[in-house]
Amino acid sequence: MSAIQIELPDQVHQRAIELARQNSMPLDRLMVVALVEKLSTMYPDETLEERAKRGTWEGFDEFMKGVPDVEPADYDRSSHDHPRAQ
Repeated sequence: MSAIQIELPDQVHQRAIELARQNSMPLDRLMVVALVEKLSTMYPDETLEERAKRGTWEGFDEFMKGVPDVEPADYDRSSHDHPRAQ
């Protein structure tokens, strides 16, 4: 492991301390989790990307056949129309 020292604006530092306390974790662990999360959005998992390339609408439709045909709860409704929902 590597150790680094960073300077944070006071407000960011206080928010980070509070969030770490709320999640019962040390501040350094929160920082690692936050950095890993950000890096994963900037550098997608290549394995997942390869699996996504193999996906097809036919495979999706086949998978969806196993989903019960029920109306979603109010909290789970989309406010936008899905392009394939017809």
